[in-house]
Amino acid sequence: DSLNRDWLITTVKHTGKQPQALEEEGGSEPTTYSNTFKSVPGDTAWRPEPPARPIMDGPQIAIVTGPQGEEIHCDEHGRVKVRFPWDRRLRPSEVESAKNDEHSSAWLRVSQGWAGGSYGFMALPRIGHEVIVSFLDGDPDQPIITGRTYHATNTPPYPLPEHKTRTTLKTQTHKGEGSNELRFEDEADKEQIYVHAQKDLDLLTENDRTEVIHHDSHLTVDNDRYAHIKANDHSTIDGEKREKVGQDHSFDVTGTIHLKAGTAWLSESGQELHIKAGQKAVIEAGAEITLKGGGSFVKIDPGGVALSGPAINLNAGGSPGSGSGQGVTMPEVPQVLAAHTGEKVEPAKLATTGARASAESAASPDSRTLKRTARSGASVVSGCEFDEQDRCLLHDHS
Repeated sequence: DSLNRDWLITTVKHTGKQPQALEEEGGSEPTTYSNTFKSVPGDTAWRPEPPARPIMDGPQIAIVTGPQGEEIHCDEHGRVKVRFPWDRRLRPSEVESAKNDEHSSAWLRVSQGWAGGSYGFMALPRIGHEVIVSFLDGDPDQPIITGRTYHATNTPPYPLPEHKTRTTLKTQTHKGEGSNELRFEDEADKEQIYVHAQKDLDLLTENDRTEVIHHDSHLTVDNDRYAHIKANDHSTIDGEKREKVGQDHSFDVTGTIHLKAGTAWLSESGQELHIKAGQKAVIEAGAEITLKGGGSFVKIDPGGVALSGPAINLNAGGSPGSGSGQGVTMPEVPQVLAAHTGEKVEPAKLATTGARASAESAASPDSRTLKRTARSGASVVSGCEFDEQDRCLLHDHS
């Protein structure tokens, strides 16, 4: 009686034999039919076993896809979409190119060389690039891009094997012509590190920068050059120094200018030489001083003072000549880079950090002057110059 109830068949297997269908090879066995089944009580809730999850056997090649007219397509996590070669789906009323659009797949994560919280390495595969797609635990619902490959269409940056010694990181301008590049050449006797910026190159050093060049250094600037040194500038040249200025040269010094020539100091002006002092001008020579102009001259040497000219006028009127006067043009201040962002800003808009403020305060003009004077071995206070009444002409001793 326990079996006299409603049953729900969950599995059934049918078996049938008909030897007569084989004619003379069938034998004399009769036609038979049988079945086996599995069932559960009719009032029992039953669910079929889920089908086995498909397993992806190894990585696959895919092509990165995106909207028509775009070169790069990603989301906020740096994920991209791809199309597999075996994917022949084509929705109704769509052209063949639709298989490579932004609807070709779900978003796929992209493996990067280094990934941290707002830092690391980031290089997105672009539309048309060939990538290697792996599947976590063989799960087709967990694809991840683990590599990129070159092929006949996407060729390496340089022909191979001619340039097999080059290691390069070369980009391509988005919707334009050009590229940025960092290249290493390892050919013997041709080793080189090459950096190319298609537009701007910005370098920001938060502390010291040291540069050593064991041979020549060449710099060419096709337009303007700006520099701003907020403390001291020291330069030592063991050989000679040559400068050529095509137009005006402005030189403004707030403090004192000291010039020393070991043998001769030779200056020539095409039209005018004007020297002006606010209080005192002294020209001193150990052996001879000569003033020459307009066919006349004054010569001072150990033998005396010689005046020569068509006429010698003393207290006979006339007036001294005048010069043009200086017209120094102040240099423009260069742009600076904002810390961390790398954006160029004007100096007035750059917030001064506490560390920089304290450093600038410690390097005030007075302290810099004292340090420079101490290194040179000169006196901190200039020596006195006395008149006939033994009064100093330079200092107030009252």
